[in-house]
Amino acid sequence: MSVVVSSVVILFILIFVGFYIGRRGIIRQECTPDLSNFILKVTMPVTVFVSMIQQENLSLAGKIWQIMFMTLVLHLVSFLIGLGVIRALRIPKQEQGIWLFNCMFTNNGFMGFPLGLSIWGNDGLFLMAVANVVSNFLIFSMGLKFLTKYYPVKEKINLKRMVVNNLNLAVVIGFVFYLAQIHLPEIPMKLLNYLSDITAGLSMIVVGLSLSRMQIRQVFSNKKIFLLAAVRLLALPCICAAVLKWLPISADSELVSILILMSALPAASSQTILTEQYGTNTQDASRAILVTTLFCVVTIPFVMSLAL
Repeated sequence: MSVVVSSVVILFILIFVGFYIGRRGIIRQECTPDLSNFILKVTMPVTVFVSMIQQENLSLAGKIWQIMFMTLVLHLVSFLIGLGVIRALRIPKQEQGIWLFNCMFTNNGFMGFPLGLSIWGNDGLFLMAVANVVSNFLIFSMGLKFLTKYYPVKEKINLKRMVVNNLNLAVVIGFVFYLAQIHLPEIPMKLLNYLSDITAGLSMIVVGLSLSRMQIRQVFSNKKIFLLAAVRLLALPCICAAVLKWLPISADSELVSILILMSALPAASSQTILTEQYGTNTQDASRAILVTTLFCVVTIPFVMSLAL
């Protein structure tokens, strides 16, 4: 448990560093989207690829179908819970999409991958990357529908974007290398390792830079955002832990731990990209990201200790 706590604290400190340098203008806030693209399209896919090709334990291949099935089940359970929550709290129609999106999806890329790598090493990152393929598909289908519903936009689901992106390609190519046990020469491997090592720290700094653009007073003016944070960070992970015990498949403790961690992560940062692109509820999306990211440093260790 101390590994979880120390990993969360270190990553949270890096978020604060990003917040500080953003507020002080050491890095211009206009650079944040470029750094995000660099991580999402270059360093994070490299990190995933490296974690997969360094695997020599072929027994992990048998866990792939398990984690993909279990990830799909957890997303659907979270969706049903989200429907119940928005009806119970009578959330206005134009805010319902944000609530459903945040109930279903977490920040697996920016926070989950670095945290999983810190706790379980390449094994954890390997399995989280596979689970993220399912999440990406749902984000750009169901998630996009949630965020654009009740808004005057002609939303089109881009099948290519759902399936063909750098992260998914890294998983597929890395899986081929993993099964064939192909090893790269020393120089290309060192180059990839250098790029891979950038991801964890820079990801958290970028989260902090994104938070530095927000006005804190405006964020906390909406009291319902704390209810959303409680659902996202506490209620859903505990329910997901209970669901995992009732699934009709057996899974080892590491796999269960990874899935519980994924469900305990803060709000997915991808929602701001989508809401900005389609001109919908960007303000509430930003609020959800800020509040859940701030409180996750406490809730993640709590949930992991309680569930496990």
